[in-house]
Amino acid sequence: MDPFWAAAAEFWWVAPVLAGGAVLSVAGARQRLRSGGRRLGYDAARLDLRNALREANESRVAVRVARAELTGLVAGRAAGATDAATVAEARRLARDAEQRSRAAAAAVRARRAQLDAARAELAIGADPQRRPLPRTLAAHDAVLTRWMAYETDPGLLLAFPTMGDARDPSTHAFLTAMAEARDARPAPTAKVTPAEFGAYRDAVDRLRRTFGLAEADARARAEGRDPLSERERAERATGWQDAAQQVLALSSDVLDRATDAAASWVAAWNARGRGSKRRDGRD
Repeated sequence: MDPFWAAAAEFWWVAPVLAGGAVLSVAGARQRLRSGGRRLGYDAARLDLRNALREANESRVAVRVARAELTGLVAGRAAGATDAATVAEARRLARDAEQRSRAAAAAVRARRAQLDAARAELAIGADPQRRPLPRTLAAHDAVLTRWMAYETDPGLLLAFPTMGDARDPSTHAFLTAMAEARDARPAPTAKVTPAEFGAYRDAVDRLRRTFGLAEADARARAEGRDPLSERERAERATGWQDAAQQVLALSSDVLDRATDAAASWVAAWNARGRGSKRRDGRD
């Protein structure tokens, strides 16, 4: 027998296996394209919203529990079974739980907006370079490029020395965010899941924010201003505004309740007066 045909008869099973492997490779490539391409940002946004909704539900339950405990302690305080310090601590815990619940509700709204944006982007069908993962990688690289300008240009570093000082709070926060983004960055050939992409996307967002803050603080110090003091004053002003809005909302709520109570009392009084007149008429 011819050696070629002898080898073909001996290894006839190789061709189907190779063909099957090629089919699986193509299917795997298509699956990576679907999971790591246009739908990646949308799937990550859906996962983030689901997690945010779970956290919001948990925070609402925590508020109810904290309020119930506070109510019990207030009743115990009235009966002399609880001291004032315990009630004050329970009141503080209830306020903290309410603040966390409000923050969780705000996170849900932000995640919903993020999902709407991802859904709109999915419908548009952006080009491959504008897909979620390549766009996030490009944003990451853009921040690193801007950072390297301070590392390689002596003039910039002399003009803004805190950009090279890890003891500066804003620079330290940026360096921490840079390490987190580096660790979350997927490998070039890795298949990225929605959860992994969401973590990387959030890490890059933190990196961009902290770099912008570090850069703004460095420029403020170069101009002789103290950015920390300016930020504290702005936060205090915002806190006063929030407190004023809460007082106004509470005052409006109290007035509404008082108005409703007064209206109910007047209606009951008038109804009682009409009933008395009818009885007098019958008599």
